[in-house]
Amino acid sequence: MTKPKTVTLNHGERVVAVVPERCNGPGWSNAPTWVFIETPDGRMRQECIQPDERTPDLHTLFSAGEAMCNALAAAVPTRKTKPPNAGIKGSREAASP
Repeated sequence: MTKPKTVTLNHGERVVAVVPERCNGPGWSNAPTWVFIETPDGRMRQECIQPDERTPDLHTLFSAGEAMCNALAAAVPTRKTKPPNAGIKGSREAASP
């Protein structure tokens, strides 16, 4: 294990969310922890903590945190919209305003 990552907060910044995430694809997998930070002017930035950069507490809380984040995301009511130009088959029709 490498040294745990320390996230630097500039003056006035604060951590607003920590989101553990498991992701994978053909031949790879990863389990990063995303740290979302609010800046004093209201913008957001994010930092990524890789599995080998976690603190012991992050290791302990990862699975429970991931389950909670997934449950919270599933509890948010959403409605998906169609992509732009949905249903247009020809490139000429899709290009015209």
